[in-house]
Amino acid sequence: MAVSHRTNRLKLIGTPAVEQLQNGRYQLTVNCTTMNSREDWYSANKARVFPDFGSLESAEMSIDGLAPRTGEAYTDMRLVSVQSSTQQEKYIVTLVYQTLGDTFVQVKDDTVSYTENGLRRVTRQSIAQSGTDFQKTVGTTSINSQIDGETAVTCILANYEVDDTDSYREVTEVYLQAGIVSVSQDFNNGQGRVSVQAFNKTSSEVTAALSEVTSDHTLISQRESDFAGIKTSTFEYQLDESFIQDRELNGLNRIRLIELSASDFAAQTIGNVSSTAPTSSLFLGSQVIDNGGTIKTRQSTWLEAGTLSVSIKNLAEGVKQVTTVFLVTEGTTTGPVTSRNTSNFEGLKTISVTTMQDKSGNALGASGNTPVCSFDVFSNFTYPGLFKASGSSASNVGNVEIELTKAPAQSKVQSKVFVFFTTTSTIQSSDYTYESAAGLWAPNDWGAVTVNARGTNSGIRFNASKALRGYRTDSASSSNSASASFGLSAFFNFQGSQKLSDFNRIPFSTRVSPGPVTPVGSKWVLDVKLTAAFDDTSGTTYYKKTIIVTDAIPAQVSGDVGGPY
Repeated sequence: MAVSHRTNRLKLIGTPAVEQLQNGRYQLTVNCTTMNSREDWYSANKARVFPDFGSLESAEMSIDGLAPRTGEAYTDMRLVSVQSSTQQEKYIVTLVYQTLGDTFVQVKDDTVSYTENGLRRVTRQSIAQSGTDFQKTVGTTSINSQIDGETAVTCILANYEVDDTDSYREVTEVYLQAGIVSVSQDFNNGQGRVSVQAFNKTSSEVTAALSEVTSDHTLISQRESDFAGIKTSTFEYQLDESFIQDRELNGLNRIRLIELSASDFAAQTIGNVSSTAPTSSLFLGSQVIDNGGTIKTRQSTWLEAGTLSVSIKNLAEGVKQVTTVFLVTEGTTTGPVTSRNTSNFEGLKTISVTTMQDKSGNALGASGNTPVCSFDVFSNFTYPGLFKASGSSASNVGNVEIELTKAPAQSKVQSKVFVFFTTTSTIQSSDYTYESAAGLWAPNDWGAVTVNARGTNSGIRFNASKALRGYRTDSASSSNSASASFGLSAFFNFQGSQKLSDFNRIPFSTRVSPGPVTPVGSKWVLDVKLTAAFDDTSGTTYYKKTIIVTDAIPAQVSGDVGGPY
């Protein structure tokens, strides 16, 4: 029995332990002591007691080497581990050897698992001596995996990992059953995309396998991908024709159509009307064509004609400016058109039309007799003064008196302003009687008195005229005479002063011009104003007309401050 192992410096302790591994492999554990336990652990002596990793169990060491005896050595038994320890004051060196040949041998039986889609995955671990060439190819090398009595399943090498040491080369191989790993569908954007992840499958094989899903789809892309560290292929399918429909344009129908084809697409005319579903009766707004790839694409936007937007700007005095934007064709608007602009939206013509309306949405100026608004104001108003003309004859004396009974008075009266828009450029007579007004309050004839007297005997005449601007009267014209009596002459007085005397009769007359009628109790138009407001696109001028009409003029009240109100 041997007492040393590979060198005289390593003395065997007992018998080496042998473990049988799978597939004809063995593991040998050898325990030895050293000749000089006090010095052998030093770095200077390591070559005397530590063999090289990967060296054969039967190989002599370089220092004091010993060959094994016949039948002692195991075939291809190579050093994989060596360590030292101290046991009971002895320096112990433990050497572990395993069978490592120049071909790969499985370490253990295959590990079988399954993907979420039911494909078989086989993990295989193999080992060989360091430097052994691994000659299998990912995607090509295959194995037949069989569990118990089942039909063998062919699996393809998907990836492998090599673990190298000085002693051995260990390879972990992963084999996967060819097939479809996953299928996902995306319904966003209306494209109906199908994404397929497959292992070791061509596009035609995937298309055939998923015919129910891809029957109305076109393969648009293929790329390499990764599935749990395994190289796979991802195939992207898209509907031959897909569309997205929305009504974000003020309720108008908009369809974005995507078409796929193996043949080149022809451009369609922008603005054409579609006669086929799903874009029937819609107008072509824009189109992008890509005929460069294998799969040609045509993306089109189809739009419904109609009103895109309506904006309203409220102006003063019951007027609003309405701007309506139409898509493709101009629709109906209300009111005179002050501007019209043409632009485009997504390639289609847009027409922006600005009109003028009253606050109720009626055409401005359509009825020049109907006000667009009215509001109350206080207006300056002058009450005419009052005078009284009187003539009297008592005995032989005639007398004429003019008395100013009330002076003119300025006041504020409640009125209403009416605003109209019209195409008529002249003030109408009916404007002065609007809202049952008595007329335009603009007196041009004030009160006046003319007095005439003549002595019938003397022939002497007296004449006097007095204009009373700002005054009116209810007095009437009159005539009378003063006659001489026995022993007395006739006399005529005016404003308390004697003007004539005669021995006979003096006839006299008072002619009164009364001036304007009393304004009290009636409505009056104080003002009518006409100004140019705007022109429509045809050149017609629209005028703004304002009429100020008082309420019924109240009677003057003595002692009030600031007028009758």
